[in-house]
Amino acid sequence: MKFRYKVSTIALFAAALTFSSCEKAVEVDPRQSVDLSTALNTKENINAAITGAYSRLKSARVYGRDMIAFPEALADNGHFTNKSGRFANETRNIHGAHFNNWQNYYYMINDINLALDAIPQLNVVPAVTAAENDAWVGQLKFLRALAYFDLVRTYAYIPGTEGVVNSKGGVPLLLSGVKTLDDALLRLPSRAKTADVYAQIYADLQDAEAKLKDLTLAPALANKQAAQALMARVALYNKDYAKAAEYAQKVITTHGSRLLTTANYVSSWRNKVNPESLFEVSFTINAENIGVNESLQTSFTTLVVSGDRLQTGGWGDLVPTSTLLTDLGITVINQGSSIEPGKTGTTTITARTNDVRNQLYEVGTVGRGSAFVESTKYLGKNGFVNLDNAIVLRVSEMYLILAEAQSAVGSTVLDEAASRSALITIKRNRYTSYAGSTMEASDLLLAGSALRNEIMKQRRIEFAFEGHRFFDLKRQGMDLTKSPQYTNVPFTDYRILPAIPLRELDGNPNLVNNEGY
Repeated sequence: MKFRYKVSTIALFAAALTFSSCEKAVEVDPRQSVDLSTALNTKENINAAITGAYSRLKSARVYGRDMIAFPEALADNGHFTNKSGRFANETRNIHGAHFNNWQNYYYMINDINLALDAIPQLNVVPAVTAAENDAWVGQLKFLRALAYFDLVRTYAYIPGTEGVVNSKGGVPLLLSGVKTLDDALLRLPSRAKTADVYAQIYADLQDAEAKLKDLTLAPALANKQAAQALMARVALYNKDYAKAAEYAQKVITTHGSRLLTTANYVSSWRNKVNPESLFEVSFTINAENIGVNESLQTSFTTLVVSGDRLQTGGWGDLVPTSTLLTDLGITVINQGSSIEPGKTGTTTITARTNDVRNQLYEVGTVGRGSAFVESTKYLGKNGFVNLDNAIVLRVSEMYLILAEAQSAVGSTVLDEAASRSALITIKRNRYTSYAGSTMEASDLLLAGSALRNEIMKQRRIEFAFEGHRFFDLKRQGMDLTKSPQYTNVPFTDYRILPAIPLRELDGNPNLVNNEGY
C-alpha cells in the first residue's frame, strides 16, 4: 500500500507509530494529501508545508490555549473557578496535570524538516529565486526554533537550574525528516543535552534573522524582528545575558516605537492585532474557532462584551489569584459572589491604582455561576466569540528582557543604570502621572535585589494571562508560591516538569522519562 502524507500529519518515532497493519495508517482528506514520493516537489507544496507548520501552532494544546493558559494555572497567577472543572488539576499541580504538547510539536518539526530537505532539491520552472528560498527557509527555521524552544523549556530544566534537581537532559533533536514507517522505526532518539538544543535554536534563529524581512503590518508571519525577539527570550532563558541584551536592543532600535502608552493601551487590546505584536498565531476564519470549551476567551472570561455583565458567553474557568490582583492594583469585595449585578453583596471592584493594565480586568457575569474578576485580554476580537489571535512575542517584552539582562547576578553586561532606564520606560507607559511621581523617584534608586524584584513584578503584571509566569519562575529556579488558595510547590518537586507521553516511551529504550513518572 502507499502511505499518504498530509502536511502536518506524519508519525516520527517508533513509539508514536504503533501501526500493526496498513489499516492503522493515518487517514487524511485526499484533497489535503499527496503521495510522499511527490509531496514536496513543487513551489505550491512547499508553501502548503509552511502553512501547515503555522497551523500546528493553532492547536489547543499549543497556542490555541495551553501555552497561554497553563503557565498561569500551574504558577501563581491563575485560580480555577470550578464552573466546568477545567484547570482544577493544573492549578492544584496534581500529578500528571501538565503540558502535553510533545506530539504536536514533533509532528510540526518533521513537517519543517521535510520541507527544508526538499527545498534544495526542487527542480522547477520557473526556478526558485534567492528571495523565495530565503522566505521559505527563514520562516521554517524560525518555526523550528520556536517548536524546540517550547519543547525544551517545557520538558527539561532551564540552564542554570539543572544542578539542583535530577535532570534527565533536554529533548530529542531531530534535524531531518522521516517519510515512511520504516524510516521512523529505525529512529529511536535519545534526549539531547539541553545545551545542544539551545545551540540549535540559536543557529536556526540566526539563519532566520539573516533571511527574513523586517516586520511591517503582518505579525502572523515570521519576520526579522520576531526572530530577534525570540533570540532575546531564548538567550535570557539560557542565562546568556549579553546576547539577550543585544537582541532585545535590536528590536527596540527598529520597533520600539510600537510600545503602547497609557493613552492607547486598553483600546489597543480591543484590536484584532495588537500594535505591539511582533509575532502572533493568527485565527482568521470562524472555521478555526476552538469554541466555548477551550478557547482563550472562554477560558478567561464569561463576558462577551466589555462592561456588559448581562450577556454571558464563555465559562471564565481561570481567573486572577488574590496575589495577582494585589500586584495589579485591584481591590475587590465579595469575590466569587453569585448575587446578580447591582445588588448588595455582588462581586465589586472598589478601587484601582493608576496602572492602566488593571483596566483589562473586569467582574464577569453570574451566567455560569459565581462572579469573579476576570481577564479580558481576549474578547473574540476577530469577529466571532472565542476567536482571538494569540500573542507570542511583543515589544514590551524586549524592554523587560533588557532590564533583566543588565541587572542579573553574574551578567557580563551588568549596568543597573541602563536596567533602571528600561524598567522606567515600561512604567512610564503603564502608570498614569508617573513622570515626576514618588514612584518614579523610588524607581530611580532601585539597585541589586530590589531592582531585580521589581523587574519580575512588572513581568508578572505585564504578561499576566499571556503564558509567561510559570516559565519565569521555572527559569529562575523559584518555588511556586500557591498560597493562600493552594499548596506551595517547591522547585525541587518533580511536578515542575511534565511526563513525556507514554506512547513515545513504548518501544524506544533510548528515551528516558522525567523523574517521578
